Amino acid sequence: MVDQKLTLDYQPHSYDDPSANLWSTYLSKSEKYDKTVAQNWKSDMDAILIFAGLFSASLTAFIVESYKTLNPDSDSASAFLLSQILLHQLASGGNSSSSSVPDLTPILSQFDQSSFSPSVSSIICNILWFLSLGFSLVCALSATMIEQWTRQYLQASTSRPAPQDRARMNAYLNQGIKRYKMATIVEIIPPLLHISLFLFFAGLVAFLSAINSILQYIMLVLLICCCLLYLVVTVLPTFDLSCPYWTPLSGHCWSLLRKLSLLSRRDADGNELPVALHMTTARELDAIEITPQRDQRDLKSMCWTLSSLREDNEFEPFVEVIPAVVSGFDYSAKWLMDCLTKHDDIAIKLGHRIPGLLVTCNAQVLDPATAQKRAITCIKAMWSLTMLSMPNPAAAQDPLSFRGKLVFKEDTFGLIERVQNRIPSVEPYGISTSVVIGRALLDTYIDRVTILENDLAILMQTGQLPEHWTEKKRLEVIGIMTPTDVGKLLEISRSRMQAVMDGEFAALKGLTRPFPYILLEGLVFHLTRLVAVAPIPRAIYGLDTKLILEISDCLNIFSAIVNQAGMNLCLEYIESILQAEVLPHEAFNTLRRTFFRIDFGMRLTDNPGFSVNINYEKKPTFSKVSQERLVAYLEEVVEPTALHTRVPHSIIGIILTLTGRALSSSTLILKAIGIVENYTKFNTNDSAPKALQNLMRSLPDDARGCKPLDLFSSHVSADAKPERPLTKSRTNTLASSVTMS
Repeated sequence: MVDQKLTLDYQPHSYDDPSANLWSTYLSKSEKYDKTVAQNWKSDMDAILIFAGLFSASLTAFIVESYKTLNPDSDSASAFLLSQILLHQLASGGNSSSSSVPDLTPILSQFDQSSFSPSVSSIICNILWFLSLGFSLVCALSATMIEQWTRQYLQASTSRPAPQDRARMNAYLNQGIKRYKMATIVEIIPPLLHISLFLFFAGLVAFLSAINSILQYIMLVLLICCCLLYLVVTVLPTFDLSCPYWTPLSGHCWSLLRKLSLLSRRDADGNELPVALHMTTARELDAIEITPQRDQRDLKSMCWTLSSLREDNEFEPFVEVIPAVVSGFDYSAKWLMDCLTKHDDIAIKLGHRIPGLLVTCNAQVLDPATAQKRAITCIKAMWSLTMLSMPNPAAAQDPLSFRGKLVFKEDTFGLIERVQNRIPSVEPYGISTSVVIGRALLDTYIDRVTILENDLAILMQTGQLPEHWTEKKRLEVIGIMTPTDVGKLLEISRSRMQAVMDGEFAALKGLTRPFPYILLEGLVFHLTRLVAVAPIPRAIYGLDTKLILEISDCLNIFSAIVNQAGMNLCLEYIESILQAEVLPHEAFNTLRRTFFRIDFGMRLTDNPGFSVNINYEKKPTFSKVSQERLVAYLEEVVEPTALHTRVPHSIIGIILTLTGRALSSSTLILKAIGIVENYTKFNTNDSAPKALQNLMRSLPDDARGCKPLDLFSSHVSADAKPERPLTKSRTNTLASSVTMS
């Protein structure tokens, strides 16, 4: 016999077993799953116990009355017998002699218990009610036992202190649960309780048949309605998996229809596919599969969420996750962010709520650390939402709708600047965000002008503007105008365009402030009015081709102005990169976004109808001033002392590409070639050879034999070179380069 003390003290594993960490991962998942299942089972069994108890008590009261109909009624027989004796006595005149006693044998034979037979309705009623009571009591007993089994399982699976022992015990008991199909037993109990309820209703109909036919029919109709409703609730989830109604038989109905190949579903491409999944799995797939319906559900859910986030401290965590969502790979999430950003309801519209949250950072109610964190969160989210570009076909047809679809307007620049002044640490984020917002505003002008040009082309071909130019819309834009007023409007627009070309076109700066965009908005509004009034002279003189060409000239000049503004915005950001102590937020992506829609092939003479009334010399879109700034910045980032500095090669690559495509002055091209050739002696950059190739291709034929100028001895323009303090890291770099030389 084994020593009992040794058996009790036996420990199969030490607590410091290295495998404990391995099994801890299994336990973290299995115990969470077991607790969830146990909680669900306990909730179901508690509800069944309550219902079964109340139902059994109510059913017992009915059975107490119904079981009497299965036996002869002795009280009724006695009463009937006494009444017959009394009648005979009265008939005999009160004579109590034995000769007057009536023969009671026929009467007693009517109440002979051996000849008693209960009615059919009574038998059916009692059978149904006793079966109902039995099922109800079985359900109650089963529910009680399942609760005990569940508690015992949880206690046994967590009784061992060592993780590896507890995990193996859990796996052992879980294997028994699956082998003996305890989950199936749990699923059988609710159908039994439902059957018990329907048996009670059927027995009630049989019980009332011997009492009152009207009540019987009423209960029969109620029973039929309940059965039909139960059938509908059972079948409905098989056709609509989102239906919240179901019965324990719904899963079996699904399995039957699946085996008969009567279930099918449509995939994301619209193809009809047979369903071969369990009902629960099919519901999960239907809920998470990428479909337009799922996207609309996501939008409604997020709209409700944002409507509920009324406090700033509740809304801030939502804003904090926006950059990660926008930079992710889920297109549906990006579409969702775009819809929320441009929503019509200001309680939901992120383009309104995020700046509103950013405003609170200027108030004195937040401590500095909280204000800094909130400001960075808001500005990073604004950068991400502005970088998010989603196609909008509806807006692409109407030049007047672009303004309303802007995510952030010109007033955002002032808000960011005020926050930067109060919290200087957010400046690296504010610079990048202001630049991408500025680029987004310029993009809207490019798109609007493109649509106006297409409208003019349609007008030339068909003699009328496209359908989106309704008469009501045209009147809202131009009001009441005569052909003479059209000429005056054209003259005003030409003069304003010429003033911008002569005065601010070459060196349009401050593109992270509202003024340039207010100026451009005024110009594009005049151009929109010109397109709207273009068909007016047709009523008197016929279609005025010359007027249309002049309007096209103005559109072409405006496009050149916007293109130059985009170039200047890019140069401003490069300058901010060179001046900053640390790189701005997402410097590479911001610079690439700013650089992306610059048209390097645009010339003012590209339009065949140009120079009808405005005589400008043939010249490139980019001014000489901006080209000089670009060459100066190129020298700054590739100079020997700038090697190993904080400017990444990716940003240098964009500047090299920009230089190779933007320069047109032969002198500046030669200087840029010298800079790039010196840069390639010490560095390798994939953009440098291509930039050299583009620069050589841009050189005029008479300048190809000239020697490139050395910009390391003299600068192109001292004013163009950015001024910045010499940081410690740059001082050390400069000192090391001098020592090496």
